[in-house]
Amino acid sequence: MSEEIPGAEQPPPPDGPSDAAVPSDAAPSDAAGAAFERCARLVLAGRYEEALRATEETAVLLRGRTVGSRPADREAVAALAYVLVLRCEALAKLGRWDECLRTASEAVDLGRGQAVTAPFTAPLGATLLGLGTALWGLGRPQEAVAVTRESVDLHRQLARADHAFRPQLANALSQLGVVLSRLGRHAEALDVTKESVSLYRRLTAADQAVHTHGLAQAVNNLARRQSARNQHRRALKSIEEAVALYRRLAAANPAVHCRDLAMALGNAARMHNGRAESLAAVAEAVAILEELDRAEPGVHGGLFADSLSLHAAALADLGRFREAAGVTTRAVAMMREQAALNPVARRGDLAVALAFHARVRAEAGLDLAGGLAAATEAVALIRGLAAEIPALYASSLAEVVALESRLRAAVPRGDAP
Repeated sequence: MSEEIPGAEQPPPPDGPSDAAVPSDAAPSDAAGAAFERCARLVLAGRYEEALRATEETAVLLRGRTVGSRPADREAVAALAYVLVLRCEALAKLGRWDECLRTASEAVDLGRGQAVTAPFTAPLGATLLGLGTALWGLGRPQEAVAVTRESVDLHRQLARADHAFRPQLANALSQLGVVLSRLGRHAEALDVTKESVSLYRRLTAADQAVHTHGLAQAVNNLARRQSARNQHRRALKSIEEAVALYRRLAAANPAVHCRDLAMALGNAARMHNGRAESLAAVAEAVAILEELDRAEPGVHGGLFADSLSLHAAALADLGRFREAAGVTTRAVAMMREQAALNPVARRGDLAVALAFHARVRAEAGLDLAGGLAAATEAVALIRGLAAEIPALYASSLAEVVALESRLRAAVPRGDAP
């Protein structure tokens, strides 16, 4: 939850199909075209529930024009594919991953059903990116890598022929970096993310208003990639740039970008060397998410739970264990709700929340039995993940097993779960 997966960290979040993910010439020039443009505006404005209704209505309209295989239908087929990509973006932002996968699969089928020649390679590349977003959100990173890499290859081909497709290539590269990192392939992930940032810097120099969001997302993800490679000074510099970019965006459009700012602040808290700086950054992130949660209960639950765990860790680092213990209780409860909605994808997030919960109790000497129960549950979750992706989870498993052993030794035999 601490990076945006492109496709629209964002879904980024996905990173987001916000940066020219839908070319201006994709829509038909009649009533369907007007409906198409409305869908795009709603997604870019962050009005996702409205976007779902609009994309469903527009898809019905366009499906009526795609019956048969006459060449005249190609424009409507491409437009329908892009509308489904927009719908996938809205579903991803709302955490409705099963629907997102069904929608993205339909969009890809439309693309594969056509000859992969210009102009249809453009919507096919976008639909593959949407499918990669859905697979990533459902905890299927191996499959996400394959389809995202195919999208990168298609967009690279398009960008060589027409520089207008460079934003889509930058977006796809950033998403590929996210999914590669989920498999522990950090060196590859860093390389493609650097390429994405380089492209976005050139795009932003030419048109700052259009491409600043894409640059912010890519630089945020670059900070995570650098941190994973132990390039801590570079990671801190990158995340400070991302926070500054998101502050500008949030000041101009808070409804869309305040969540992005909270995400970047959480990453800044991870990367700051000073404990007070870490606490200040994550406290600001939590305050933003508290306000967002009041307006849209549950929509930002995964990021909110992650930020609460970071807040607890920052408090614990300053020796404020009792405050931290209360925060971790809330974080675990919130992450359990997320895991109930998406058990496979949220296993790792729940395990992290449980490990923080256990660590705080071990450090404070509070509720040791509860800490042991949390550590035991975290071990079980991470053991399963380490069996699937050892490069990413083996070291975490060793740390949590050590924590469980420490707590088991501290809990009286009769009190142990």
